[in-house]
Amino acid sequence: MSVIAPQDVSRSRWLQVGWAFMLLGAMLAAANAVLFMSIDAYGHPGIKSRFIATEIAGWMHTLGGAIAVVLGPWQFLSRVRVRWPRVHVWTGRMYLLAVLSGALGGLYFAPTSVGGNPGVIGFGILAVFWLYTGAQAYGSARRRDFVAHRRWMIRNYSLTFAAVTLRLELGLLQLGGLNFDVAFPIVAWSSWVLNWLVAEMWLRRK
Repeated sequence: MSVIAPQDVSRSRWLQVGWAFMLLGAMLAAANAVLFMSIDAYGHPGIKSRFIATEIAGWMHTLGGAIAVVLGPWQFLSRVRVRWPRVHVWTGRMYLLAVLSGALGGLYFAPTSVGGNPGVIGFGILAVFWLYTGAQAYGSARRRDFVAHRRWMIRNYSLTFAAVTLRLELGLLQLGGLNFDVAFPIVAWSSWVLNWLVAEMWLRRK
């Protein structure tokens, strides 16, 4: 009879709590994105005017990102992968299609970012990395290299989760006294670079 160590139980509980907060943040960010595109007076007018002017690209980016950020946490549940592998496969395909939509929309809008040159470069690199890590995750799954697939999916979702950290960091910076024009170029980088570093630290530990 195997005995589960107390530290393993504690670690499992912390992982469950972290997963729940990740899903909650994802759902709030997704709702925010949909409201941004649906309600006229909701959101920053400078960003909104660009998204509404090219509504197809606007919905590609916001809806693609919203679907991806909500589907992502479910892909990391081992019980889903083990008990319902086809569910995992098909939701994974939906996730990557959503990433493709969101990243292409992001590439379209990056050159005209209201964050100036830092925003143009930061969001442009994010969109490219988002596409690249998604392609690597898909390719490794097709090769049945599931260890590499899992690692690339962790990297990819860390970039998807920028939808959450961007809104959180932007709010905190503005509460700290920075106006939007100063805060937005900062989060154009910090919202995804910090996520990426955390993902790489996690993978290194594993």
